[in-house]
Amino acid sequence: MKFFWKIYFSFTTLFLVSFGLFGIWMIQINFEKSYQKVLEEGEQDNRMFQMAFEMSYQNDGIISVTASSVVQNLAGTGDIYRIYGSDGLIYQNQETGAESPLWIQLTEESPSGYTLIRENKRTWLVYACRSVLNNNIYYLENMKDISDIYLDRESYYDWYTVVVLILTVITAVLVYLVTHILTHSIHELSSTARDFTGGDYGARAREQGSDEIAGLAHDFNEMADTISEKMQELEEQARRQEDFTASFAHELKTPLTSIVAYLSMLESHPEMPEEERAKYTHIALEKSLRLGELINEFFDITRYNLQQIELEPIEINLSFMLEQLADELYGVLQEKRLSCRVNVEENLVVYGDPDKLARVFDNILRNAIAYCYEDTSIEIEAQETGGKVEITFTNRGDRIPG
Repeated sequence: MKFFWKIYFSFTTLFLVSFGLFGIWMIQINFEKSYQKVLEEGEQDNRMFQMAFEMSYQNDGIISVTASSVVQNLAGTGDIYRIYGSDGLIYQNQETGAESPLWIQLTEESPSGYTLIRENKRTWLVYACRSVLNNNIYYLENMKDISDIYLDRESYYDWYTVVVLILTVITAVLVYLVTHILTHSIHELSSTARDFTGGDYGARAREQGSDEIAGLAHDFNEMADTISEKMQELEEQARRQEDFTASFAHELKTPLTSIVAYLSMLESHPEMPEEERAKYTHIALEKSLRLGELINEFFDITRYNLQQIELEPIEINLSFMLEQLADELYGVLQEKRLSCRVNVEENLVVYGDPDKLARVFDNILRNAIAYCYEDTSIEIEAQETGGKVEITFTNRGDRIPG
C-alpha cells in the first residue's frame, strides 16, 4: 500500500473512531444523568408515599380508603401505587401486568429498595419500602414508567449514526486533501529519485520548509551531488585512460619508427663509413632499449591507477637533451629531406623528470616532422624568461588537426 493511502486511512479511521467514541460517551453520560434523576425522583416519591400513608393511617379496616386518598394527592400521570400486606396485595390505583417481587425481598435490615421491570418495550422503575403500623407490616410500592429516557437514548444513537455518516463523507474529503498536501513533497522527492536513477543526474529535490521531509530532500540533494561528482570523476578518469592508451600507443610506435628508419638507412647505404654506421647502429640500439622500457612502463601503469604515477624530478641540462633529441631523429628527418636546428641557451638547466620530458619533446618533434613540408627546416628554441623556461618548436606546414 502506498504511503499516501496509509496516512489517509490512518487519519480517517482515527478521526471517525475518536468522534464515534466521544459521541457514544456523551450519549451515555446524558443517559446516566437522566437515569440518576428518575432514581432520585422515584425514591422521593416513595418516601412521600410512605410519609403520607403513615400520617393518614387510622386502622386496618380503611386501608384502601386511606391509600386512595393519599394516591390522589401524589400520583403523577401513569404512576402506579400499590400496598401489600402480609397476605398479599391490598391496594393498587391502576391495573397493570407488570408484577414486581421486590416487596417480598424487603426485611427489617433492608427496609427499602428499587428495581427495573421491562414489559412490552416499556421500562418501569419500581421503588418499595417497608412500614410497620399497629404491629402490622405494610409494603408500599410505587412504579414509574421511565421508558422515555431509553427511547431518548435510542433516538440519540440513531441521530448520531446519521451525523457520523455525514461526517464520514466530509472527513474522507478533508483528510484526502490534507493527506495530499502532506505527501506532495514526498511524491516530488520520489519522482526526483526516479528521474535521478533513470539517468538525469541533474535532477534535484525541492527543499521547502524546515520539517523532516525538507531535511530528507536536503540529504537526497547532497547524496545526488556526491554521486554526480563521483560520476564525473569516473568519466574523467575513463577519458584520461582512453587518452593515455592512445598516447601510449603512439609512444610505442615512436621508437619503433626510428628503429625501422635507421635500419633502413643502414641497409640502403652499404658504403656508409664505419664510424657513421656505428653511430646509427648505436642509436637504433638505444631506441630498441627505449621501446623495451616503454613496454615495461606500460605493464607497470596497468597495475596501478594513473593517479598513482609519481614523477622523479632531477636537474636536467635542457640544451643537451634537445640537441640529443634532434640527433636521435636524424634518420626520420632525412626521409622528408628535413633539417633541424636547435637554438638553446648554453647550459640551460630545468628541474623535471627526464624520461617523461624526453617523451613529451619526442612526441612534439615527431608531430612537427609529420606535418611539415619537405625540404624545410624545423627550429627548436628555448630561453629563460621571468624565472620560467619557454620552449618552442617551429615548423612550416599545414595546421595540425585537433
